[in-house]
Amino acid sequence: MILYLTYNDQPSGVYWGQVTDVVDHLNTLGEDRVRLVALVSLRGYLRSFREIRKRRPRSWVLPMVPRAHNWRINWIWLWLACRWLKPSGIIGRGIFATALALRMRDRGLVAQVCFDGRAAYGAEWEEYRVVDNDRLIAECVALEREVVQHADLRMAVSEALVHHWREFLGYRGERHRVIPCTLGRSVEAEPARTTREVRAALGWNEADTILVYSGTSVGWQSLELAETAVGPWLEQDASHRMLFLSQEHAVIDRLKGRFPGQVQRRWVPHQDVRALLQACDHGLLLREPRITNRVASPTKFAEYLSAGLPVLISEGVGDFSDRVRGSELGQVYKADEPLRLLKPSAELRDRLMRLAREEFTKEAFNAPYRTVLGCMCEEPGTESARPFMTPADGAPLVSIIVPSFNKRGFIGDMVATVQAQTEAHWELRIVDDASSDGSPELLASLAASDARIRLIALSANMGANHCRNLGIQEARGRYIIFLDADDLFAAQCVERRLAVMAGSGLDLSVSTMEVFKETPGDHGQLWVPLSRSPLTDFFRHKLPWQTMQPIWDRDFLRALHGFDSSFSRHQDVELHTRALLVPGVRLRMRRTQPDCYYRIAEERKVLDPRKLLMSFSDSAVKYRSKFLADARRMGRPNLLLGIIHRTYLQILLNAKAGRIDRASLRSLEEVLLAAEWTAELPEFKRWLFLFTRWYNLLPLRVPGVNMLVFALLTSGRKRAD
Repeated sequence: MILYLTYNDQPSGVYWGQVTDVVDHLNTLGEDRVRLVALVSLRGYLRSFREIRKRRPRSWVLPMVPRAHNWRINWIWLWLACRWLKPSGIIGRGIFATALALRMRDRGLVAQVCFDGRAAYGAEWEEYRVVDNDRLIAECVALEREVVQHADLRMAVSEALVHHWREFLGYRGERHRVIPCTLGRSVEAEPARTTREVRAALGWNEADTILVYSGTSVGWQSLELAETAVGPWLEQDASHRMLFLSQEHAVIDRLKGRFPGQVQRRWVPHQDVRALLQACDHGLLLREPRITNRVASPTKFAEYLSAGLPVLISEGVGDFSDRVRGSELGQVYKADEPLRLLKPSAELRDRLMRLAREEFTKEAFNAPYRTVLGCMCEEPGTESARPFMTPADGAPLVSIIVPSFNKRGFIGDMVATVQAQTEAHWELRIVDDASSDGSPELLASLAASDARIRLIALSANMGANHCRNLGIQEARGRYIIFLDADDLFAAQCVERRLAVMAGSGLDLSVSTMEVFKETPGDHGQLWVPLSRSPLTDFFRHKLPWQTMQPIWDRDFLRALHGFDSSFSRHQDVELHTRALLVPGVRLRMRRTQPDCYYRIAEERKVLDPRKLLMSFSDSAVKYRSKFLADARRMGRPNLLLGIIHRTYLQILLNAKAGRIDRASLRSLEEVLLAAEWTAELPEFKRWLFLFTRWYNLLPLRVPGVNMLVFALLTSGRKRAD
């Protein structure tokens, strides 16, 4: 199931045409799987409930929490809907609905979120003061940036809106589809009255030339501009008429006063609009030159064409002004040019109505609607993701990089899971680190049998960091995944990761991993990458994910210069921390079915525990030192004591088990808890490390004590130095 979520959109002609009709149409493209969830104002709630349920009986119509600044509290309603309906994705109409949907995704309740972008919301709120509250306007501006950057897919009403996202909101992906405002079902219906009957009811005749405006009187409709443009035209000829299908407005009153008998106003139910439009000769669509209007897709444009009306339009109204000029659909208004509003011929009216049927019905956009449905479904399929996953010039979409050292017993299984991928556009780059167990010969035979496998055999052992960096340099894929020689992929790992990453503009996306011993499923431990603050968690060494779980944008990874070769351990922690410190980094964390498997192998038994623990200690101290300045800027330097504490626990565990002697323990403590940095700690923190040593060498331990010490060490916002 997919939810289509609206927030503070009240029942109206626009709502029926652009919401309920869209939901109806989406459900004609496959199974009946799209459910409308409408959060509506508490004022008039029962009326809204009845009207929406009359059109969409299975809709959830829920009352909003009062007052605009309380919009976040409405997550409770959406949480209940997600718990009950278990949707795979949410299409959010507007920024507030989408922001609520993103919060559900971050909690793992849905897999995909689509932003249905109807406007440049921040600009609209700033330019027209939609609410008279500077704080809320600033919040709207920031919220629009958030949803544009973090949604999985975007629907835009115009190419101009996509350009606005790129220029002002940092959007750099390709995961969008442009679907302008299309005709509603009621507008497409044939009128009950003839043109002659409608004109007679208005007191006008067949010889009159009627210019019509259909719409509300809100600020961005720019009725003042209409007064400037239409006044001279009305003065030219008494048979020139102006009909406003709108609410009362000062501009309309002034024109009625200046041109009695030539200007009229009506406000009629939306189902009666088409008959009035068809009785007119031209449609008016003038807008001020503001961002709000430059990205717009006014519904009335398609309605005018559907009624056979040429359009009088301003320069720079969404994508429509250029279309009017290029396809001769009316006149693009310029202040220094007179209006050329002749009665349209029958042939022109027929052409306009045909164009509306061909290009402005919902059926005309079946392909992008199907893409949206495919991307929102529970299992992102290759067909829906394919528009974003097309390889260029035969190059692989993803490079899988594997460092290998003496892993001959596992290599065959690892390669087999890569070759079994449901997405075939990959390359496997294996860097053998001077193995001595026959691995190079086995890898050479595997590469000879599959052109997608590429072997780089080193003559001297350089370490995993060097191997991975070499793979990054040689990678041809647009995206990169790291895999160890003894670990495994699920069959749909590459496909599912690409379905999220390709064309997204993300720097990295992280999936769920499973830990196993002999075969996947025999251990049951999942590594789910959900974190409210992943940088904070890396700093304190509560690791949100591991090396194999991300899929990286290759250019972003190269800009990071790959792994830091000076780290013998914690190299993935260092890389992920550095990535998260990049300003504006674009990250997606996903609760998924496990798509990769991390092996805990018996062959990983440590022959020299002291040497291993020394490398962990050295890397832990190096990590703290490297990121201390960044942690201080955040006001959280104590977080970096987390990696020290967790490493110390490993040392003490080995000492207690007898795997290292007391002399080795002291030498490790001299490195991990070196006086040159621990002397700068507050006395209480130094005491906690002493307590940790005493307590963890006791014969018995009480559950929870180490967790409490860890919390005390990493807490506080004061400077660690």
